[in-house]
Amino acid sequence: MNMNKSLLLGLTAFVVGCETPATYKDPEGRELVVSIGKVDIQDFANAGNAMLQEMVKSPAFDSAGASPVIQVGQITNDTATNFDLSLLLSKITGPLVNAGRIRLIDSDPVASAARASTPGAAVPLPQYVLKGKILEDRANAGRTKQSSFVFQLALVEVKTSLQVWQKEKIVTKQGTTNAVGF
Repeated sequence: MNMNKSLLLGLTAFVVGCETPATYKDPEGRELVVSIGKVDIQDFANAGNAMLQEMVKSPAFDSAGASPVIQVGQITNDTATNFDLSLLLSKITGPLVNAGRIRLIDSDPVASAARASTPGAAVPLPQYVLKGKILEDRANAGRTKQSSFVFQLALVEVKTSLQVWQKEKIVTKQGTTNAVGF
């Protein structure tokens, strides 16, 4: 019995001693935790950056004139994970707004109430609506798990209801367990 207690204490000390202390990591670096079954922060960053680059190159922006007005429409999360879609949208709209490339209509309830109570407040009509969907596909082969997340976005011209830009970015992760990516 005494031997079992000593073994248990020794094993506990070994396990506790092997734990990794928490550290700060570069959110755009390669040393982040990769979760096979869910969208990670780096997935939003990668998908958002790729889509932003494609949107900026789009002829729709050249023909729209200076700083077109955009409103975010419905973005559907069709994955098994619940997350805040602003993690993706901020990667796309933030740089465009900050660079003066677009003006974004904010649908914040407080701002809307303030506009409604201000006589003569004019809210510009959107020229475009940004809409999209995030889908998920999972597969297993033996112990290996794979999850693919499909980020789809489209820009629709309001006056014609025509889609003037569309992009799909697929993020696929595979492994037997969650890991730290390198």
